[in-house]
Amino acid sequence: MEKTFSHLRVSSEYSITQGLLTINQLVDCAKKHSVPSLALTDKSNMFAMVKFFNKCESAGIKPISGSSIRVIFDGDDSSHELLCLAKNNNGHKNLMRAISKAHNNYSYQTPILNFNDLEEFRNDVIVISGGKDSHIFELIKRKKIDEAANRIDKFLEVFKEDFFIEIQKTNRPDEQEFLTNILPISNSKGVPLIATNDVLFSEKNDYETHETKVCINTGRTLSDPNREKPFSSEQYFKSPDEMSNLFVDFDELIKNTNEVAKKCNVSLHTEGYFLPEYPVPDEHDFDSYIAELSHKKLKQIILNFDDKKKEEYKLRLDYELNQIKKMGFSSYFLIVYDFIQWSKDNDVPVGPGRGSGAGSLVAYSLGITTLDPIAHGLLFERFLNPERISMPDFDIDFCMEKRDSVIDYVSNKYGSEAVSQIATFGTMAARAVVRDVARAMGKPYALGDRISKMIPFAPGMTLDRAKEEQPVFAQAAKNDSEVREVVDLAYKLEGIARNVGKHAGGVVIAPGSLSDFCPIYNDRQSSSIMTQYDKDDVEKIGLVKFDFLGLRTLTVIDKAVKSINKSFQNGEEQLNLDSIPLNDPKVFELLSSGKTMAVFQLESTGMRDLIKKLKPTKFEEITALLALYRPGPLNSGMHTTFVDRKHGRSQVTYPHELLEPVLSETYGVIVYQEQVMEAARVLAGYSMGQADILRRVMGKKKVEEMEEQREIFVKGCDKNSIPAKTAEKIFELIEQFAEYGFNKSHSAAYAVISYQTAYLKTYYPEHFMAAVLSTELGNTDKIHALIQECKRMNINVLKPNILSSSKMFIVNEDGDIEYGLGAIKGVADTFIKHVCQIRETNTFNDLWDFSKKVDIKLGGKKSLEALSQSGAFDSIAPSRSIAISCVEDMLKDGSKNISKQVGMSGDLFSSLDDSFDPYEKYKNTQDMNLSELLALEKKSLGYYLSGHPVNAIETKVNHLRSTKIHKLNHDTKKASLVVLINSVRQIKDKKGKPLTFINFDDGTGVMDGVVPSEVLEECHEILKDGKILVVKGAVEIDDYRSKEIGDAMFRMRVKEVKSLDQELSKKIQEVIINLEKSDLFSLEELSEKLEKLNKDLWKSSGCNLNVKVITNDSEAIIDMGDKFKFEPTLSNLSLLDETFGKNALEI
Repeated sequence: MEKTFSHLRVSSEYSITQGLLTINQLVDCAKKHSVPSLALTDKSNMFAMVKFFNKCESAGIKPISGSSIRVIFDGDDSSHELLCLAKNNNGHKNLMRAISKAHNNYSYQTPILNFNDLEEFRNDVIVISGGKDSHIFELIKRKKIDEAANRIDKFLEVFKEDFFIEIQKTNRPDEQEFLTNILPISNSKGVPLIATNDVLFSEKNDYETHETKVCINTGRTLSDPNREKPFSSEQYFKSPDEMSNLFVDFDELIKNTNEVAKKCNVSLHTEGYFLPEYPVPDEHDFDSYIAELSHKKLKQIILNFDDKKKEEYKLRLDYELNQIKKMGFSSYFLIVYDFIQWSKDNDVPVGPGRGSGAGSLVAYSLGITTLDPIAHGLLFERFLNPERISMPDFDIDFCMEKRDSVIDYVSNKYGSEAVSQIATFGTMAARAVVRDVARAMGKPYALGDRISKMIPFAPGMTLDRAKEEQPVFAQAAKNDSEVREVVDLAYKLEGIARNVGKHAGGVVIAPGSLSDFCPIYNDRQSSSIMTQYDKDDVEKIGLVKFDFLGLRTLTVIDKAVKSINKSFQNGEEQLNLDSIPLNDPKVFELLSSGKTMAVFQLESTGMRDLIKKLKPTKFEEITALLALYRPGPLNSGMHTTFVDRKHGRSQVTYPHELLEPVLSETYGVIVYQEQVMEAARVLAGYSMGQADILRRVMGKKKVEEMEEQREIFVKGCDKNSIPAKTAEKIFELIEQFAEYGFNKSHSAAYAVISYQTAYLKTYYPEHFMAAVLSTELGNTDKIHALIQECKRMNINVLKPNILSSSKMFIVNEDGDIEYGLGAIKGVADTFIKHVCQIRETNTFNDLWDFSKKVDIKLGGKKSLEALSQSGAFDSIAPSRSIAISCVEDMLKDGSKNISKQVGMSGDLFSSLDDSFDPYEKYKNTQDMNLSELLALEKKSLGYYLSGHPVNAIETKVNHLRSTKIHKLNHDTKKASLVVLINSVRQIKDKKGKPLTFINFDDGTGVMDGVVPSEVLEECHEILKDGKILVVKGAVEIDDYRSKEIGDAMFRMRVKEVKSLDQELSKKIQEVIINLEKSDLFSLEELSEKLEKLNKDLWKSSGCNLNVKVITNDSEAIIDMGDKFKFEPTLSNLSLLDETFGKNALEI
């Protein structure tokens, strides 16, 4: 007779700290072993419960809802685990409430439920004790048999016949002792025993993989002799036969287990949606209130329209309202309207709309969107299809900095227990998993780092894909045994859930307590409340998700507009971007130039290239640009057709003459999904609802459905006297374009933001760029790129200045941008705020004055050093080198200055006489040269503000290079460049030899280089990040980067790498001091200076030193002789610079 067994204790990957099984693997195991029912009991969570139920039901297996919950009794020092299973839907609801209460219990660091609270949720919940971490297992292990019996009595008192004791035989310590002791207690008290296997993985040989996951989560290594090993290789998904054999002497346990499984019958299926009820006035219901609001607001919009147009808008509005009413979504629209209106009333910038919602006139009337759908040809049915009802989904963009205030408003309005954000699950992605595995295996950090860097950095990257795209990785994984060992294990963990995160913008609003619909997860680090189900599962159980998305560009626009309006004179009309014309020629001139850095959605190099080709002249073409610049259309060549037709290089044609009104806007190219829908309506008589279904079918490419639609389309065309063959061809053409068609509503809404940012850049460039810079504080690479753009725009970005800079980048009265102190690395925000507050009523005359007036300890040494190194103190100190030297004394003086009594001033400023010179003790401090200055700027700002290190030594190294990076072209075959090394990355080639990739720049451009092993052997000691070196080699086009950037990019196959000193000594035979350009007045003074130089400078051989003397129209070169020969190293040349003046040397 075939054995039957249902596993009632199973941890999936979603237990996070333990468990290896994916839901698919779990159900596959159950199918393989013909298991009739199966429980999922992840640790203190139901993260995967909806997925589990759907998968089980599809496979014909009964799913059982459960979880293992940590419970603590009054008087106990620690919590223990209880296995809980739901008997029915009410039990499932109680289990969700219990888990939620545990997560909301802040008395403990982890989710723990007080036993008294568990009593509250006991109805229809089966409770099982006896697991490895349970109360009674622990008591029996500690020989406290009587206490264990008393604890069982308590369980029986509360849970009665729904209490069971589990027995496990997994070859772990103390299991046999527990069995021996629990049998008589069970018999005497009549508590049924059941069998579980505490399943964690599918096969026995998965044990080591699971141990690796445990080590990754606990930060331990597999070889750690002190590591706890709470799991065994027996915790795999055993078959019913294996479980029966394991408990051959206790077959009653198997029967009891199956009986428990039969008791559990839960369904997660729901009909309809659980919408919260928007509070409407007493005299209204949802439908009448939305109708009144919409008509009232539309009346203002169409006030100046002619009668015919007014009627068109009223009819459309009534049609939409009727459809919304039929679908039961009036409350949904009102909820969205309410929080958007609150946002606008409370100075929270809101986007014009995104997604298909912009196609609704009701949404436009209510102010949910700001784009007129009729004027822009947007379709309501693309948003809500009356012939295929699905939940509406408004994705709303808010200002990044103020988005959370909207979520707080919603939470307060509907109740904090009803509002929650949504959990997401981070997985072990390719680059991260190899690092994690290498660490868990106890391998050196460098190995994991090296393997990780071989894997391309791209969204959705997998180990398999990395092998295809990166041959070096494939070879290393094949030929390098150490790499292969890590990668082989990483494969088994790749994609497994690693941690719990928070969805970027998803918010759920429930009609009551959220824990009645899904369990709550509480992230104790951030105190964020989230649903335990992800966004897809939340919607599957009928809850409604609202997307509160943070869009940085709205923050930029808000800052820019406020800055602009603040700069206007009293009485001058304020700028309102909602009322600017969408046909401004100057804006399109900017766009056509391709100078679109920082313009929303139009700043990538590839997009800039397309804009320059298209040269847009109307708003609709910006909408088209956003739809065309995607992989599908770009690969199909649609963008080229569009551009050529606009400029008359190819003829505008239409699939059928009836489609001219539909496609004329896009020159006969089907760019939008809405055009597919309109084409079906015009040609084949589809209703808009039917047309939306056609659009969906074409997008999914399901053959049967496509053939069905083809037949409907051809028959419909026949009614318009379109022959069947022609209709077939048109259908195929539409089908081809539909594959790449984009949502016009989304494109048009985002085109508004693109246009607004382009408008600001055109008319208010300083304010716009200052706002963009202010939203990138902390991103030094981005700030550097933006400052370069400011230079190209002839906008002056001042260096940091303690007298005028704020935290953010701001525009001063002269139209220059003041550098944001918040962009300086290491300066405390609290100190910046404090200094700015002090400055409102004070100024700083010098560093003494500064130390007297501010609380130095708020910033500390780190802030003062960063400010001085960045040049922020240049305005109140004689030089940057003096400002840096003063830091220690400023700290001492500041600590003595807490009482703000001048008499306590100390080390730096020891005199009370206001006329004294506070910098007297630093008068001999030597000024820094440009190279030193730049090094400190790099440290404090993250990049070089005043110049570039290569440019700083340009006069000394010109002879060492054949060209500069920005001058490279397709004709350049080889080059010698003087460059700054940005990064060095080493891997092994097919032969196991090191192959090195470098990235470098010279102040004019950036490029990559490949250094083979034989070259590396000669230069490995000098090839380091931050070094300025001479690289020589063959130059070739870099196809990958060129495609990525949209411009010609080059790389070098490096043949030589030399230090500057090596090359200078080799190439420079003579250095001339031009007396006229020097700081000297005579040859005598020159001689004196030379004699004072360190005698060690002069050598018996080397470079000649000559002097150029110009008198009247004649010029003479004086050879200083063998006495003044020297080695022309960079430091020696710099010394001569400092001695005779920076313009005096001719090399």
